[in-house]
Amino acid sequence: MIILPLILCCLFGLPASSMAENEGRTFSRGIVISCPRAGQIWGSPEMVSTLEEITSLGAEWVAIHPYARIHRDGTVQYRPASETGYLARAAELARAADVQLFWKPHLAYWGSFDWRGDIEFGTDEESWRRFFESYQSFIVDQARFAESLGVDLFSVGVEYEKTTVYETEWRKIIAAVRSVYSGRLTYAANWDSLDRVPFWDALDSIGVHAYFPLTRGATRDRSALSSGWDRPLAELEALSRLHQGKPILFAEIGYPRSPRAALEPWIPDNRDQPDVISLRQTLIEVALETIEQAPFIEGMFWWKWIPGDNRWDRDFSMKDQEAREALRRYWGSEEPTALSAQ
Repeated sequence: MIILPLILCCLFGLPASSMAENEGRTFSRGIVISCPRAGQIWGSPEMVSTLEEITSLGAEWVAIHPYARIHRDGTVQYRPASETGYLARAAELARAADVQLFWKPHLAYWGSFDWRGDIEFGTDEESWRRFFESYQSFIVDQARFAESLGVDLFSVGVEYEKTTVYETEWRKIIAAVRSVYSGRLTYAANWDSLDRVPFWDALDSIGVHAYFPLTRGATRDRSALSSGWDRPLAELEALSRLHQGKPILFAEIGYPRSPRAALEPWIPDNRDQPDVISLRQTLIEVALETIEQAPFIEGMFWWKWIPGDNRWDRDFSMKDQEAREALRRYWGSEEPTALSAQ
């Protein structure tokens, strides 16, 4: 394992030569705007106020994730993007707010699979054929629509861990997307499956859902949480070097209000105890002050923000006060000041 020469500013004890590598570099500061249903809220008046709020916190990008339905027999069922109305409206609102868009289509797996990483069809070759053909149809439709809107960044897939062994099929999908879309392409892999994606070379960046465990036990010590990033960042830097310096994109990162958020950040929770809220704010701040300084990482998108008041907006909500405060201090107008060790 490579020992990472963490490229951090002098505030965190890094050499001036590392700072020079960051000069002139553009880092994508983003938030995933999620939805309670199919995504109609992305074209609603609530989206207008959401964009105002997140830009006031320093975000310059938003990600949205149009849905298709995956069935157990491999069929991907979708409505053509041009027929939705709300997707074009979302792009219009983003342009008006001077925000760049990351188009990140998802498969709605509920009722068919436990999560996206479980999508597979065993030895059923017909279901595999049906999946790749219908998925390609869906993702190309989304890519063609994203191209018509001038979208800057597009994801060809999200966490489909058990499908990536079909390299030929995925390369065919990527080529088909490239034939209709001229922007940058990524694939968003789960943090523990990056080495199982054989087609990184065909993409412009290596996308990761960055739910890395930072500790082996429960701790709220800031220095320990900061040091917890050393190993995953070293692994990501090595992966980038392996692929000729291809940049890493944190296509998703987030923390729940959980006492185990540093150990299992992917598990939803929503507790209101002051020590848990303090831990979450520390985790968000440590990520903000660390990730952006690594020159091989091109951006990060925080999960999640749902416009308006919604019962689905509970765990991982970046509208929570501690999350807003962290973003404001590191991305907004306030000068960042590290919290004392918890």
